[in-house]
Amino acid sequence: MSYCISPKCTHRKNNDKSERCVNCGTELLIAHRFRLLKPLRPLDYRYSTEIFEAVDDKGTRKVMKVLRSQRPKEISLLERETLTLQLFNHPGIPRVVDDLFTVTPNNSSTELHCLVMQKFEGLNLEQWVKANGKISQALALNWLIQIVKILDEVHRSGFFHRDIKPSNIIVQPDGQLGLIDFGAVREVTRSYLAKVSGSGGNDMGLGQHEITVLVTAGFTPLEQINGQAVPQSDFYALGRTLAYLVTGIHVTNLLTDQQTTRLIWRNKARHIEKPFADLLDDLMAPAPGKRPPSTQILLQRLEDLPFKLKFNRILTSKRFIISLGILAVPIAITSYQGLSLAISNYYFNLASRNINEPKIARKYYEQVIRYNQNDAAAYNNLALVCQRLLDTKCVTENYKKAFKLRPNSWESHYGLGNFYEDQQKYDLAEKEYQLAIQKSNYAVLAITALSRLKNNNNEHDAAIILALQGLQKTKDPEIEAALYKDLGWARFKQNKLIEAKKHLEKSIRLDGRTDAFCLLSQVEEALGDTDTARIYIEGCMLAQSTLPEVFNWRQKLLDRILKK
Repeated sequence: MSYCISPKCTHRKNNDKSERCVNCGTELLIAHRFRLLKPLRPLDYRYSTEIFEAVDDKGTRKVMKVLRSQRPKEISLLERETLTLQLFNHPGIPRVVDDLFTVTPNNSSTELHCLVMQKFEGLNLEQWVKANGKISQALALNWLIQIVKILDEVHRSGFFHRDIKPSNIIVQPDGQLGLIDFGAVREVTRSYLAKVSGSGGNDMGLGQHEITVLVTAGFTPLEQINGQAVPQSDFYALGRTLAYLVTGIHVTNLLTDQQTTRLIWRNKARHIEKPFADLLDDLMAPAPGKRPPSTQILLQRLEDLPFKLKFNRILTSKRFIISLGILAVPIAITSYQGLSLAISNYYFNLASRNINEPKIARKYYEQVIRYNQNDAAAYNNLALVCQRLLDTKCVTENYKKAFKLRPNSWESHYGLGNFYEDQQKYDLAEKEYQLAIQKSNYAVLAITALSRLKNNNNEHDAAIILALQGLQKTKDPEIEAALYKDLGWARFKQNKLIEAKKHLEKSIRLDGRTDAFCLLSQVEEALGDTDTARIYIEGCMLAQSTLPEVFNWRQKLLDRILKK
């Protein structure tokens, strides 16, 4: 089957051997080289372009985009797409076969502009999910890394895509992804940024000059809808694409939090662990300044994510210290006591599966204790849940019960220290961290927390001793990153700038920590390298952090800027 290129033709299907359309007489061999085999999307007058699978004179399958509109703006967009694709050299981005050319159908004065590209075989992600259902966490991570590496090529070349969505990403037979449809691509030039920010900005830090707007329902961020797209707009669309993939539900059919405007999706993808889910929510942050600042920083986070997923560091290290299952009591179903323990174990597992929803987790941990009042882990974890719920009485009561059952629990001392630190009771926090270190040789998290407190208290020699002690006890990249950050912090305050720089750079390589970016920007400025300092300032200001010292450093930086 050969298709006629003329959009006005009323009967476009032709026999493969035909040289001209039997209906309108237009030549079927386009530019003496290509035949149109079939449309890759419905031939609909509402689209300004038609997209076909084509074949060249050597039998190689291609994709041809045919613009039927004569509007100068749309012709300019197709020209930009052609020139942009010619710049890239990445296996996940289609290559342009020829320069843009025009075709005039028979009995017509209207020129059709044609772009021929490499064809990626396979299904797009929307088709894939419809055929196979939602994807696993492992596959989601694999695909996300692939797409970000493709976007890295685009962004580092000075462009951003502006139309990331499942239907624009192809799964090839070898499992590699390809990103298509660069028709909305935009170059990040000074004039473009001036248009975006030229009116002084709004509450999202963006200006209000009109920019060409391209919108895909559910995947386009608000700033792009308002004509103010920035490179981080691609991250929002990418996060939404992953939310669709891991839930199997189109994002327009998912609920949105009315207060925060964030997508509510985690309850539809419980197989996605919290570290990964947090990253996806960062990508989908409503304000672009809350998203990762660059593909390089995003790749650093993705490089470390498998370690966080393996050990579930955010939950087990900072919230739920007790490793689930280690303290599980053997079940003896043959007795009443065994049945109570079985019920207790059941609720413990339910609590574990709902750790992202502290109110629900609290209810289940209380049921654990109801059936087994000797479960120290349940008291410890209930205290941690109550800390997230800001219930001080619940925290202190349950730690007291946990200590009564297990007086030598370093995990409980660490958790209580973390609670006191949140309460800004630093002397009590330091005492609990020291007790945790005394109770166990494995309390590296307590060493890390105490080193940070020492730096905040300007006890830099003590911070260094603790950080070096901690590095001898761990090979975990996340914890190592925190310890190298503390070493760099202390050396910076001691004016040992070269040593501080070395430690902070290592911290960033290991985990891309926001506080390390803030400190390294100060070190580079002290060394006189203001250009490099600006790069790290961007990471400090835009990356996510809840640490009070980071907010303090950011405020000092803003104060300095406003005084100039």
